[in-house]
Amino acid sequence: MPHAEFVHLHLHTEYSLLDGACRLDRLMNKARELKFPALAITDHGVLYGAIDFYNEARKHGIKPIIGCEVYVAPGSRFEKKASTGGRDVYNHLVLLARDEAGYKNLIQLATRAHTEGYYYKPRIDKELLAEHREGLLALSGCLASEIPEWIQKDQLPRARAAIDWFKQTLGAENFYLELQQHGLPEQAKVNRHLVAWAKEFGLKLVATNDVHYIQQSHSHAHDCLICIGTQAQLSDTKRLRYAEGQFYLRSADEMKARFAEVPEAVLNTLEVAEKCNLEIEFEKMHYPVFAPPEHFTREGYLRHLAAEGLRNRYGIHARAEGREFVIERVEDPRRLPAYEAEASPPAGSASAPAPDAGVPGKTAGGEISPTDPAVAAAVKALLDRLQLELKVIEKTGFVSYFLIVGDFIRYGHEHGIPCSARGSAAGSLVTYLLGISNVCPIRYGLLFERFLNPERVNPPDIDIDFADDRRADVIEYVREKYGKDAVAQIITFGTLGAKSVVRDVARVMGLSFGDGDRLAKMIPYDLKMTLEKALKQSPELKQAYENEEVTRELVDTALVLEDLTRNASVHAAGVVIGDQPLANLLPLKQDEDGAIVTQYAMGPVGKLGLLKMDFLGLKTLTVIRNTCELVRQTRGVEVPIDALPLDDAKTYELLNKANTLGVFQLESSGMRDLCRKFQIASLEHITALIALYRPGPMDLIPEFIKRRHGEIQIEYEHPLLAPICRETYGIMIYQEQVMQATQALAGYSLGGADMLRRAMGKKQADEMAKQRDTFVKGCAQVNHIPAAKADQIFNLLEKFAGYGFNKSHAAAYAVLAYQTAYLKANYPVEFFCAMMTNDMADTEKLSQYIAEARGMGIEVLAPDVNASQVHFAPAPGAPASAQPGAPEAAIRFGLAAIKGVGEIAVQAILKARSEGGRFGSLSELCERVDARTVNRKILEAMIKCGACDSLGQTRATLCGQLDRTLARAASVIADRQRGQASLFGALEERAAQPEDAASLPEWPEHKLLACEKELLGFYVTGHPLTPFAPILEKYALANTATLAQLPPRSLTRIGGLIAAVQNGISKKTQKPYSLATLEDLEGSVQVLCLNENYDKYRELLVPGKAILIIGEVNTGDDRPKIFPQEIMPLEDAPQRFTKQVHLRLHTAHLKPEHLEVVHELATSHRGKCPLFLCFVRPGGEVIFIETHDQFSVAPSRELQQAANERFGEETYYAKVDTSLPERAPRRWERRANGNGTEG
Repeated sequence: MPHAEFVHLHLHTEYSLLDGACRLDRLMNKARELKFPALAITDHGVLYGAIDFYNEARKHGIKPIIGCEVYVAPGSRFEKKASTGGRDVYNHLVLLARDEAGYKNLIQLATRAHTEGYYYKPRIDKELLAEHREGLLALSGCLASEIPEWIQKDQLPRARAAIDWFKQTLGAENFYLELQQHGLPEQAKVNRHLVAWAKEFGLKLVATNDVHYIQQSHSHAHDCLICIGTQAQLSDTKRLRYAEGQFYLRSADEMKARFAEVPEAVLNTLEVAEKCNLEIEFEKMHYPVFAPPEHFTREGYLRHLAAEGLRNRYGIHARAEGREFVIERVEDPRRLPAYEAEASPPAGSASAPAPDAGVPGKTAGGEISPTDPAVAAAVKALLDRLQLELKVIEKTGFVSYFLIVGDFIRYGHEHGIPCSARGSAAGSLVTYLLGISNVCPIRYGLLFERFLNPERVNPPDIDIDFADDRRADVIEYVREKYGKDAVAQIITFGTLGAKSVVRDVARVMGLSFGDGDRLAKMIPYDLKMTLEKALKQSPELKQAYENEEVTRELVDTALVLEDLTRNASVHAAGVVIGDQPLANLLPLKQDEDGAIVTQYAMGPVGKLGLLKMDFLGLKTLTVIRNTCELVRQTRGVEVPIDALPLDDAKTYELLNKANTLGVFQLESSGMRDLCRKFQIASLEHITALIALYRPGPMDLIPEFIKRRHGEIQIEYEHPLLAPICRETYGIMIYQEQVMQATQALAGYSLGGADMLRRAMGKKQADEMAKQRDTFVKGCAQVNHIPAAKADQIFNLLEKFAGYGFNKSHAAAYAVLAYQTAYLKANYPVEFFCAMMTNDMADTEKLSQYIAEARGMGIEVLAPDVNASQVHFAPAPGAPASAQPGAPEAAIRFGLAAIKGVGEIAVQAILKARSEGGRFGSLSELCERVDARTVNRKILEAMIKCGACDSLGQTRATLCGQLDRTLARAASVIADRQRGQASLFGALEERAAQPEDAASLPEWPEHKLLACEKELLGFYVTGHPLTPFAPILEKYALANTATLAQLPPRSLTRIGGLIAAVQNGISKKTQKPYSLATLEDLEGSVQVLCLNENYDKYRELLVPGKAILIIGEVNTGDDRPKIFPQEIMPLEDAPQRFTKQVHLRLHTAHLKPEHLEVVHELATSHRGKCPLFLCFVRPGGEVIFIETHDQFSVAPSRELQQAANERFGEETYYAKVDTSLPERAPRRWERRANGNGTEG
């Protein structure tokens, strides 16, 4: 096919962040349409997109040219000073890689520009360019380059000198003078000189167009992109602008016409393209080689570690001799996953016999002979699996990989850093023996081939979870071990998503935030949503687009910019380890903290054959570690967290009561409901629920629960599926089950079964047809299954493979879920302390933990400057419901959890308290701590929230004294530092203490409570709802803790206090709404008030207002929501819902004058509620007398208080109406009646 006679050599992709609008896929489609034989990438100062550009170009049949428009320092790259705000500290220069040497030098230049020369921009200098010139070709550059700048300034000798330097340094054949023509007068002047000098210096000319966007019509969108990047608006007069409609991907014909006077400049671009022949080698492994201890080979050391793991995990004492394992003894065969003996449940279970009972081959010395048949069979099963895995690992060349991972995991364990593998790595016995994972793959039926398939070798991928507060320590260890220059974190890129690009374009167009937000909210929430799909799916957006001119302009612009790369950041987990300095293999940069980061994202890093790993920070591991540490400190108990009994009754009771707040993976409202309905009895059950609770397989949950409880008969498509699917009640929910079924039915190897599973998951039609044929034939050959039945089973497997979950991943997470549940059930005080500390910045979460802790009988005590630690900690206390024998039954609020009080200040307070004992007064506190660390703001926060109550004065008094006390303390500290303290001085100081001033009365309760809520997230002194507690208890039918248990869309009655209100305009109806937070004594819930209810009840939705709601419960989200049907003041509930008022009068103490009192009560509280007198006789009989209508009363708190004061507690009794009205139909349900007409 004939190609165009021009190549673009100066082109900015989307990786010239917020400057280039060329999305790679669209760019290549257009380049192929214009028949360009080759294309260059020359992004500003970076190589971010080089690999993706290279592969995308190859895919489209276009030759990729890898380059960069570098920034060159005018002097040394180490010189970092400017005279004109940064513009004079660099020039531009285009560099292109001719071959592999040039590419490697380009990598070095891009790396050192960031790590050595960064000043405003990443800069190289001429010294560095000369050092790394091999394989590079240069263009003289745009108007911002050195030579054109000297020409524009009429400094022609300097321009000529620069040309000569580049020619002498790079060679005449590798340096081209670049002509550009964007209609700028400066370019005409520069071009005139360059054309003349080309002949004089014996250099060639090339024409470029400095491409920043793909089509000419994208000029406006690119202008908006520039404004997004510079935080400007289109209307700003002093902003960066490009000549309109000039910087696009011009066709070859357009370039020929533009440079008709110098046609050779166009043709020379083909010459440059022919010189550039870079071939990037992918998939060549650059994994570091592990150095084993002396006298070990790598293979031998891996086997040595595996032998150690056999002892640690299973009690098998073995040694590795060559490729074999010599078994010496077995401590307890019941620890072996494949051990089968009569009446021998797993060791550690509640029903396990005495240590020696039923254990065959027990010798007098306490050893167990490995030759016993049952023991030998169990050991053989382990060793066979181990040898299989080791053989594959050695054959595929990944021995060093496992040793490297095992090494830094071992470092983590030795330094108290919890860590464990997630994902398919948990299916490997080797990872389990090396301590990399915490799940026995044999016990839980996990498959090695799902992790490392010997028939389709891919590099293994082990993702590791670390305690989030110590993850950086492990990364630093890896840096030290393998070289700081061989380890880096991995970059990641954010994009302009559908919603964000609409908001951004709205801002640069000068629209208000509300206008942009209105349009953005019309876009449906979906991670894969695009503007094109939104215009089809959202009627409101489509209507606005068709009817509003400004909206149409905005959306058309956003469509061009959507999904462009917006920014670069550091991947939350990605780390790369090389076998050499990484700058030899890929470009690097530094982040804001100075850490080394790759310029290539995770995908390209893997394709280049580098060892990439996810070092994930998981707060759950931090909570587990901190809980165990607190248990050790307070109880002297060492929790065997990796060897917990898996039949703990308390743990399953907690799970089945759905008390799973803080339990890993099981704390959402939906998962709580699932736990309650399912009734968990094993770790396998937890594994299954984690796998099922996802979109897709979630539809199977109702049937899964019924099968679990025997409500549905379990049937299998074929008897061979029974042992595979028995643990999941006949439903395939794991990918591993699909693999096992394929192996059992059709004789596939597990490696082949994994390849089938992958094909099913990717829905590759051609591959699936081949696999179906193989499967059907295999079923017939191996098990004589008829073709029609085999075809039916294949369809079933295909369906399951579409949503099947990785069992290894689910099992690894199930272990963490069980561990957190176990700690919460058995050590609740310590567990809550760890959870509260971990989430102390999230006051909403904190209030949930505090409410649940109190519900479990654990009091949460206010912060106290004389008792609190930095974080939440167990404190002495003895609530009635605390578990027997627990030394600690209360939690003390941590000082660092007070808003505005930092950890450094708290450490200073604790140091002073440790050295000098309790603080007796505010003066003493201020004098003993450094005011620069513990300043006025911090002290005021501590006083207001009650942390200084132990100083013996009201909070009002302490706040009133604060300024004088601080001033006095500063003076005393200054005198002390000057050595002027004396006995007389001390007496004088004591005589004039600010505490001696008059005490102020305490603030009103509402102020105390407001300060506590603001600074702590919960109430200490009391609760604003406390006076209403009897009404809530009597008249509310649910509270925030029980809402999640109600069926979806059921009605209920709930009361509480309005804590916050957010008003807005509905994007669907354009009508106002209120989203209120209702808080009761248990927690909080959101209340959404729409349409006519908004107008009807908005006056009641006021912060601080106590209300009662009759409403519909939506339990579909993680947190329930109330849609009100009726709202009323809480104090009106007694009159509204009391059917009868009873006054219980004991006849033994009754006198005639008492009836006068009853008469007085009734007449002073007249109403419409029937009054009954209940006369209680000494024998216990009760006589009810209904009074006349004229004595009907108005139920109220006041009537209750008056009756109880006159006749004793529990005299007043209200018979409450607990019935609910019918659920009001939703608006869309009212649109039509049964025969399709308006109802």
